[in-house]
Amino acid sequence: MPKNFKPAMGGGDGGMTDLPGGKRVKKTDPRIKTLGMLDELGAALGLVRARLAGKQEKEEIWRTQQDLLKAAASAAGTNSKAAFEKETVYLEARIAALAAGAEPMRKFILPGRTETEAIIHFARTKARNCELAMWEISSRPAAVYLNRLSDYLFLLAVKN
Repeated sequence: MPKNFKPAMGGGDGGMTDLPGGKRVKKTDPRIKTLGMLDELGAALGLVRARLAGKQEKEEIWRTQQDLLKAAASAAGTNSKAAFEKETVYLEARIAALAAGAEPMRKFILPGRTETEAIIHFARTKARNCELAMWEISSRPAAVYLNRLSDYLFLLAVKN
């Protein structure tokens, strides 16, 4: 957060808010709803990161939280559409690595085997909802990234 951040008290009390660049929109605008959902996902990933034991896994989740800032920029309309190719390829490699060591699925998984696994599944559901919201605002590259993220989180949950 910038050092000079000062919220405008009451600026949103009329149901309007600012997008980057100064455009005012209703707080019910799909872009604002998507930004709120991405914020929830980032917080859920913070819980995941706090619960994980492995340094590599913690770094991967931190990297993902940074990527969500790019997704938020995309949702707000300030970011290049090609911004997620590298991030999506990275997640696909991580998915392949986790899937290589996973047992074949024989039944549905009900979260709650461990607290960590349940928290990861919670974050996974947030990622899925963010993906749907991104499709609604036509942000395809970010939606594809979030689709891969939910797959990655599923496999991470199974591992934990």
